[in-house]
Amino acid sequence: MVSAQHTSMVEMEIRNESGTEGQHIMDLTVVLHNKEQVPFKGKINIRTPEGIRAAANGIKAELDPGETVFLPVKIIVSNNAVAGEKNIVFHLTDLQNNTISEKSAIFKVAENTSLRILAENPVLYINNMKDSVEVRARVSNLGNIRQNITVVFKIPEITQENIFVEKKGSVSMQKDSVFIFKFMPSGPLARTSQFSVNIAGFRDPEKEIFGNASVSVQNVASSQKYQDPQNTVLSDYSRNSITAAYRRVGENLNMYQMRGAGSFNLPSGYVSVRGNIYTLNGQGEPVVTNTYVTYRNTNNEYTIGNISKMMEMSMFGRGAEYAWNSSAKDKKLELGFVDQAFSLVERHSFLEYGYGFYARGSLMQDAARSFSATYVFRNDPYEKARHNLVGTDMQYVFNKDWNMTAKVYSGLSVYDQINITKPSMAVESRYSGIIRKINLNGNYFYSTDYYPGNRRGILQVQQNISANINKDYSVYGNILISNFSPKFYFFNNNLISDTFRVDTGISLPKIGNTGFTLGVQYQDEKSNAYNNFFTTAPNLEKKTLTAQRVTDYMTWSSHNARHSAVLGLEGGLVEYPDRKYVGFQMKTLGNYSYKWFNFNLLYQYGSYFLSEYAFSKVLNENSTYKKLSLSAFVNENFLDRRLAVASGATYTDDIFYGKSPSAFVNLKYSGKTCAVYLNTSWFYYSSRSSNNSLLTLEAGITVNLKTNTPDPGKKGNITAFVYYDRNMNGIYDADDQAAENYLVMLDKVSFRTDSKGYLQYKALPFGKYPLRQIIQKGWYYDEKEIDLNNYQYVLQIPLHQNGTLKGSISYDFNEKTAMEFDPKFGGIVFNIYRNDQLLQRMVTDDNGEFVFFLESGKYRIELNENSLPENTYVERTDSEADVTAGKILTLKPFVIKVKEKRIRVKKFGTP
Repeated sequence: MVSAQHTSMVEMEIRNESGTEGQHIMDLTVVLHNKEQVPFKGKINIRTPEGIRAAANGIKAELDPGETVFLPVKIIVSNNAVAGEKNIVFHLTDLQNNTISEKSAIFKVAENTSLRILAENPVLYINNMKDSVEVRARVSNLGNIRQNITVVFKIPEITQENIFVEKKGSVSMQKDSVFIFKFMPSGPLARTSQFSVNIAGFRDPEKEIFGNASVSVQNVASSQKYQDPQNTVLSDYSRNSITAAYRRVGENLNMYQMRGAGSFNLPSGYVSVRGNIYTLNGQGEPVVTNTYVTYRNTNNEYTIGNISKMMEMSMFGRGAEYAWNSSAKDKKLELGFVDQAFSLVERHSFLEYGYGFYARGSLMQDAARSFSATYVFRNDPYEKARHNLVGTDMQYVFNKDWNMTAKVYSGLSVYDQINITKPSMAVESRYSGIIRKINLNGNYFYSTDYYPGNRRGILQVQQNISANINKDYSVYGNILISNFSPKFYFFNNNLISDTFRVDTGISLPKIGNTGFTLGVQYQDEKSNAYNNFFTTAPNLEKKTLTAQRVTDYMTWSSHNARHSAVLGLEGGLVEYPDRKYVGFQMKTLGNYSYKWFNFNLLYQYGSYFLSEYAFSKVLNENSTYKKLSLSAFVNENFLDRRLAVASGATYTDDIFYGKSPSAFVNLKYSGKTCAVYLNTSWFYYSSRSSNNSLLTLEAGITVNLKTNTPDPGKKGNITAFVYYDRNMNGIYDADDQAAENYLVMLDKVSFRTDSKGYLQYKALPFGKYPLRQIIQKGWYYDEKEIDLNNYQYVLQIPLHQNGTLKGSISYDFNEKTAMEFDPKFGGIVFNIYRNDQLLQRMVTDDNGEFVFFLESGKYRIELNENSLPENTYVERTDSEADVTAGKILTLKPFVIKVKEKRIRVKKFGTP
């Protein structure tokens, strides 16, 4: 926007040629028109607010009679210009300094909210477990307004996930603020070779993240233990702990429990232990479950104790297992024997409950293709049979859209008492895929009636299909067909159950944040399992329940996704097994959630399944089954996430349980070395015939023990002696001296030698490890690779003296003609090369100086021009240096020059 004034002699006009507001440079044109018949001479002075300047001022103006002159002017907006509208005044005067004309141009400085966060010291060293850590984060406000921010420090903790600490502050425009956080690492954390403190910056009040940084904290103790770099303190490895708990159920039952897990490394392999033992009042012997010891050495693994193996015919009980894994992790073999006793300390004789063994081999070509073959044998005293099962499991991914898994198993059961050998089989297939944006997935399973596996006598077909018609409409359809009819020779069981169900629907366009789905359901259930609940005598005739329903589901979520709700309505007609008329049934479901709160509602009228109808008919023949269920749950953390609270309440009212309220409160407080918890629950049962109340209390404490990284391979110790090799002969002799407090990097772990010059790296897996060079105090050691192939490896590290290379920068400019620049001495980057290979980078200090400690030899030192201030340059970017051990070489200063201003004037005559 430009304001105008008019003079009788010379008319001045300001034109904005930039076209876009908010740029750092504004192009203006001053138009002068001499309306008189005499020449005019004068000048134009420009007044600008802070942070804005004209590239030139005191511009000369010379016009002949009737002439029009166009003078280009550049207005430069610096980063420290405050956001908002700024008035730039142009003052035209004659040679006697009389005001001829004054005009102003309004320039809008756009709001800039740029922020940057950096770690002042990206690497910190701690010498022992009692060292505190000080993390410093520098936040730079690169914008043009004052900004409120929050800096979050995330400290990893092995024992309690992560600790988040917030520091709030305000940073002025074009200023820096340093946020400092000090903490004492916990014992397990301080013992790690290194860990990271992550820093994140958030702009308030929107909590918008503007940057992050990380500080690596390295333990440089002289003696350290190896830790797998793949298992950081944030991962879930070997959290050794032991928990003691007491539980009281009702008024008479008391239970005492002890459980724990841990592992420890051996020179070759490691041992892991897990245990769980509990006893009840009045019980003669304790119950020991989920208790075992595992020893792993390279590719072999041995386990003894409670064995739990989920297979097509699962095995649980006391036993032993051997497993072999190939080095490439693509082959595996498992062999095991189980006696199927529930507790590890059963008084009953060995093999009394039956026994079994298994063998399984697996091949994995990659994550998308695998094949396994399994054989399982079980001697079952309850069925009086010996079951054999053999089969294969396959997984194959064809492409990103199609994948399939398949199982084929064959069984053979021998019943000696009745002289019958019964073959059986089971097949299963799962798949998912896409055909022209139509999503398909299905699951098909069949097993014969006497199949000894986990799923006996089952036919199940499940097919799902869904597709998007367009961005607003989508359809789905699901079909379920199942038959359940297991058979046994020594159990009187004639159970038959059939289910056929179809669900299909369409999702409609959203209205705001609310979505709608309409559907229909058909259900047909047939079974003889509940015949004894009806007036007819039990027989093989199957009772039938058939229903057709219409469904409507509505979903809603708030704009910020913090609130969400679901409301479902179902209703339809139903035919019950012993009624001649068609009945009505309906169901209402609701859910609302907000952060830590969740509420659920269910109301049902009419029986949806045969089981509901059969039980309600026994209790009240003439009433319709009704159910009301209300529940609310709360999950929240307090005290910097140390205290976790989970609580909830439920109310149920139906014909089975009557009016039954229940509630629970679970509390857990996690400290650095231990955690305590208290779990409570209450249940009240009220039916027509009885009332019952049950209160359960459980309290326990978990002690976190020293953690480690289990390693199955051979492990050794590296002991190194570091000394100053003053006579440069590579041998420690009388002229040399032990190097105390010297930093050495072995692989990626840093050590600081002790008072005698020693360091020790313990429990290191056999292999090759690089000794990485760290130049310090004018001394260095040669890099080499250590091949650890025995349990004790001893080496000497002689230190050689470096040469010292010093350099500096200086500025050379003309104050009158130099362009505006921000001189800086610190932070200028220099690269050093040897044989055209980059060796190091160094930045100048606040005095503009830098120092390199180098081996003897020839080097090239190059200034990185990208680190120079704006509007500056150098004519000499590099320098050659010949470094000699024990001597100081000072380079000629690198001179930084400043670019000069240029002013252009255009004149246009008038006819």
